[in-house]
Amino acid sequence: MFDMSGTQSVQPVQITERQDYEREVSKDPRMPGPWLELIAHVRRGGSTDDIRDVYDRFFEFFPQAAVQWIEYVNWELSQSNFSEVDAIFVRCLRTTLSVDLWKVYLAYTRRVNPLPPFTAEENSPRDQTRQVLEDAYEFALKYIGWDRESGPIWQEYIQLIREREVRGAWQEGQRMDQLRRVYQRAVSIPLDHVEVIWKDYDAFENSLNKLTAKKFLGEHSPAYMQARTVLREMRRLTESLSRPAVPSPPVWIAPQTKRNTSAGQEQESYAAWRAYLSWEQANPLAYDDPVTLQSRVLAAYKKATMCVRFDAVIWYMAASFCRMSQRENEMLVWLRDGIEACPWSLLLRFSYADASTSLGRLADATAALDDLVLYTQHQVDMRLNALAELKARVDAEISRQRKQRLEKHAQVDSAPDEDDGDKVELADIERRLQEERMSQHQQLERDAQGELEVWRAAVSQVWIKYMQFVRRTEGIRPTRQVFSRARKSAHCSWQVYEANAMLEYHCSKEPLVATKVFELALKTYGANEELVVRYLDFLLSINDDANARAVLERTVSSMPPERARIIWDRWSDYEYSYGDANGIARLEARMADMYPDRSAAQSAADRLRYGSLDWVRLRDIGLAASVPYVGATSIARMPGRDINALESIKAAVSGANTAAAPSTVANAVADAAGLVALPGAVTTAPDLLSTEACTSSNPASATKTDVPNNSSGSGRQTMEDIRRSLTSTASDPVKRTRGKNETDKLAKKARGGPDAQSHTRKGGSRDTPPPPPMIPDAILYFMSLLPNAYTYDGPPIPPEAITECLLRSSLPVMPLCADVRKVGKRRT
Repeated sequence: MFDMSGTQSVQPVQITERQDYEREVSKDPRMPGPWLELIAHVRRGGSTDDIRDVYDRFFEFFPQAAVQWIEYVNWELSQSNFSEVDAIFVRCLRTTLSVDLWKVYLAYTRRVNPLPPFTAEENSPRDQTRQVLEDAYEFALKYIGWDRESGPIWQEYIQLIREREVRGAWQEGQRMDQLRRVYQRAVSIPLDHVEVIWKDYDAFENSLNKLTAKKFLGEHSPAYMQARTVLREMRRLTESLSRPAVPSPPVWIAPQTKRNTSAGQEQESYAAWRAYLSWEQANPLAYDDPVTLQSRVLAAYKKATMCVRFDAVIWYMAASFCRMSQRENEMLVWLRDGIEACPWSLLLRFSYADASTSLGRLADATAALDDLVLYTQHQVDMRLNALAELKARVDAEISRQRKQRLEKHAQVDSAPDEDDGDKVELADIERRLQEERMSQHQQLERDAQGELEVWRAAVSQVWIKYMQFVRRTEGIRPTRQVFSRARKSAHCSWQVYEANAMLEYHCSKEPLVATKVFELALKTYGANEELVVRYLDFLLSINDDANARAVLERTVSSMPPERARIIWDRWSDYEYSYGDANGIARLEARMADMYPDRSAAQSAADRLRYGSLDWVRLRDIGLAASVPYVGATSIARMPGRDINALESIKAAVSGANTAAAPSTVANAVADAAGLVALPGAVTTAPDLLSTEACTSSNPASATKTDVPNNSSGSGRQTMEDIRRSLTSTASDPVKRTRGKNETDKLAKKARGGPDAQSHTRKGGSRDTPPPPPMIPDAILYFMSLLPNAYTYDGPPIPPEAITECLLRSSLPVMPLCADVRKVGKRRT
């Protein structure tokens, strides 16, 4: 292809570059960055049709992007395409309440309607042109006159009326009356220039008649004062609002995109807009006319959607306001526009379905829900396809690396392929490549898992709410048809089956049908522990313990004990509450075989617990004497306890006197937790809550070892402090509560009695603990960072079994590399 100068064109390169931009846009058309790059690219060298096409497609997703509308208008004006400019203004003005855009419109109106010379005739062309300009300003103020930034437009309009030529006293009176009405409208609005306009109005009235000025100014002074007061509050609410030129979807919708803001910052931005809109709905200007209030509030909502277009809550708030104002048709418009902006919003979709149904438009409601089903399923399929594409790229890269390594191997080693060493080395290369391939595939799956699970859950939620909606509006038979469609979906989860089963049970009073649906779910999804628990809940709720027992035996046998734990917990709760003694004994025997880490005390606590009433765990299993050992998660699981109890415990331990006896600390901790410390109990407090709050069980060493002595006062522990705390904790034996006879023997030893003498003769030095081993500082520092062993609540890991496994395992001998093997050949 050649251009007009006869030289070869670079059009193919431009097409390739544009295709790159188009591909980025197609990935997520609601992200503004790729669009802006594409617009800049086509404006640099594209044709007129290309520029218009890109702008038109851009405004399908961002119809209120005022900056881009202004750019589009200016570009068309640069081409002198006035008819196109008129069409653009028709498309954007009523929906894009931007003061800057309306200023461009008014400037364009003045440009295409220049004032002719003045003539003395009535209704001259100059008068007609002035009327057009005044109508344009009235049109603009109707849509943006409420905006606090529209003060300059009000002032321009006032000046335009002032400059109007009049012929006679009657026209002069008309002009003065019109000026008075415009002034009175402007001073009652919280504009940034309201004080300047009020001063002009005061001067205007006083220039006409001081007597009537006092009357008019007195009548409108309260409205002006109200506007000034509201303006101060409005500035406080709106000056911190986020106003991006082009909005972006929130982080929780497009998490893979690079942002300068976090999810918390975007939440704060959305919350600020919602707070401002709620303030507008509260009628701070005290309008008596509900129509005026509604117009102002809806205009504020339109302004908000320019900046936070992808916040579904704001669209929902606007629709709710329309419903409260008995504007049902506008409510549907707001919901439809919100769905177009936020197609992922279940809030807007189901609200639209409910609103359409209430207005007798059931077909529209069903169509909206069908579209939602297709959208959510498409999102899952799109992410699965993207994952498959990334895996294909990994496979291609691994194939390239395999080819390179094989070529390098062939160059280095010229031995025949039948050589055993070559086969081993080639197998080793293939093994490493496959391991790398599997590792990258697994990493890709982990990266995509979160988004996939979210959208799969959305698919299931949509089907569930769709069934409930159809049941409310059409009955149970159409609901079964929806369930039949849901079962055919590749992304349907077991929750859909459960929801349908419960609908059948509660709405059609058919427990047999519900049972069949649960059985179908078990057949489809296998022994899913959560599904089994829900199935057991249902069977036990209808008092069908025989089938519940059969389901239990059928499912727990096909899953490992770790997964079946929640099933057994649910069944043991039922058995302990309503089973007989023999059944409970059989249950506990099976539980002891499957879960040997479950102590007899825990079994007894489960047997005696009822719902959230669990006295045994709280008071009988030493919990009152061992509160400092309890982790935050365990406290959160306590019946009747709040997670804030941990903070009270921390404060109690930190506030206790570190030189006091351990029982004092135990009492303080027990008081903070709402427990009663056992009298005379000796309590140890390991490093669970904080290093400084640890108190040794030995009263004599409480102030010497457990509390770090920071002589520097910097608040940081030295290596000596860490060594002292760790070695003292390791060397001190674990205290236990002694009986009376043992206590008497210890007292005799302390007094030097016969027991003590015999003990010395038999070699009391054996009871003296050996000195602590010297540990390197790096290991000591690492040990100080580790959490305390008491905080671990997972399954126990026996070190003896792991050591035995390592000792008995046979490790393969690694083959020699090619270079070493060649050296051996040359030597032979």
